Amino acid sequence: MREPGPALATAAGTAERFLLAGVLAVTVASVGAPAPGRAFSRHNGIDLTLALLVLATGLSLRLSDLAAVRAAGRRIAVVLAVSAVALPALAWAASQLIADPVLRSGMQAAGVAPAEVATVALCVMAGGEAAVCAALLAGSTVLTVLTAGPALSLLGARANVPAASLLGQLALIVALPLAAGIALRAVRPPGPAADAVIRLIAVAALLVLLWQVASQIRLDAAYATVIAALACYLAGSAVLGRLLAIGAPAPRATAVALPVALRDFAVAAGIAAAAFGPAAAAPLGAYGVLVLLAGSVVPALARRRAHHGA
Repeated sequence: MREPGPALATAAGTAERFLLAGVLAVTVASVGAPAPGRAFSRHNGIDLTLALLVLATGLSLRLSDLAAVRAAGRRIAVVLAVSAVALPALAWAASQLIADPVLRSGMQAAGVAPAEVATVALCVMAGGEAAVCAALLAGSTVLTVLTAGPALSLLGARANVPAASLLGQLALIVALPLAAGIALRAVRPPGPAADAVIRLIAVAALLVLLWQVASQIRLDAAYATVIAALACYLAGSAVLGRLLAIGAPAPRATAVALPVALRDFAVAAGIAAAAFGPAAAAPLGAYGVLVLLAGSVVPALARRRAHHGA
């Protein structure tokens, strides 16, 4: 009987190769028929999907990959320090395009959010140093817990961010699944077939996450300015990520640029709702779609570069 490994590997490669097309299709379908996605997200669907995505990412990391964290330690520290100051300022500057004060405050929450959880999976797909990306995710999460409230207050907002509950939520969604995945791989390394299944799960989880997030968008002419402001913030964050990655080899540059450019929309929405009320979280659904759309481009570009270089 034919071994399933090659077929699964082919399926995983195809899923990753057509990720951008899948992202676009899911976005259109979710905005056109939002009810199922909204219903699933109301039952902790986003948190469960994020945890599954992080677990799959942890299963993709080997203990030997963690050596890259030590080698990149100084750059990681610089990236965390600079982004902790620059990103809130960028979010504040872009938010000035928004007239509504509640929506403006909600968008500023994106500047104090940690790196997007999905960036580690995207980094794996793009051939980057996933352990470095995971270290930046962990570091930015700690900084969010410590500095989100003070940073928003310095920008003029009356923010009350519950650090303890935020830390607990991030531990359940990020820290525990990631640690479990790394430990499971260390105890029992997966074979080629299992590795391909893990890759397929990561792609599927990413698309399910997008399905839920895109379903939160309400097409309204009043949100055109909000989306423009979010796009400006995302562009500025991407430029900052590229600047902080200057001089690094390509795999490390990818691992640095992704978590700086893409911040966690789900955590940002939680911060906005806690600090300013539920209405302030409205812009973060659109931001999440922009983040996942932009992030899905990175593996596609990396694959194209690899193909032309071969």
